Amino acid sequence: MDYVLSRNCSAPVWPYEESDEYGFIQGLFGMMRALFCRDPDIFTSIQSGQSEIQQKADVSISRLCFNLSSYLYFLVTKKSLKLQVSDSPADYRTAASQQPTLALLVSFLGSLSTALERAAEEKYLLLNKIKDINELSRQEVDEIINLYGSQDCASSSENIQKRRYIAMVSMCRVVGQRSRLIMLLLLLAQNLMNIILGHFQDSHSMKVIAYDTRLGTKEGLHSLCGELIPVLERLELLSEEKTGHSLRVFRRLARSLKELSIQKL
Repeated sequence: MDYVLSRNCSAPVWPYEESDEYGFIQGLFGMMRALFCRDPDIFTSIQSGQSEIQQKADVSISRLCFNLSSYLYFLVTKKSLKLQVSDSPADYRTAASQQPTLALLVSFLGSLSTALERAAEEKYLLLNKIKDINELSRQEVDEIINLYGSQDCASSSENIQKRRYIAMVSMCRVVGQRSRLIMLLLLLAQNLMNIILGHFQDSHSMKVIAYDTRLGTKEGLHSLCGELIPVLERLELLSEEKTGHSLRVFRRLARSLKELSIQKL
């Protein structure tokens, strides 16, 4: 599925048609709505005894969301798709109006900021524990193995040196998964910010909102910006040291979008 999504993001296999009320595009919009409203725990759901397959599923879900957001970005920038500020009143809802709204993207961006903060903090703490692995007590080592390791490869009767090794390998594996996850979440958040920024920079779209209640209202736009600004401020505060990525371009984008949002309040 990931391959199909990424392979065809800009291909004519998925042409956008305004009249395509029940087609494949509407199915993709429905998938976006379903995934973009999920709890941030879906991205950082490492639990005690969780299988490696399930941990990899976190990354796969993020990749799927990124591919969907890339296609949405393509529709907005290349096919002039205009998203509503929020869901229309029931009188206006039709099968063709299943596109994700700007309000949904802002809400999802908030979830992504939470997921990024958690993943970056977890990665940072694990790297510090790996550095200090020889200083950790047996109790701390056992807790790490119980949380991140496979119970099949560890026995409580093993000496502390071997258990430290098992704990270190387990943490390195999780750090690698978290690094991939952080990269995908950053790219996903960047896509969402670019989509919202494109709407804010399009003066025609903003004028239409003032006259067409199907796209939204001025009050709805003000409320949207009020929710967006604190999310962008959180994204600006992400640490390069903890994420392991250069955030110069990312922060510049967040700052530009925040400035536009403030202007529209």
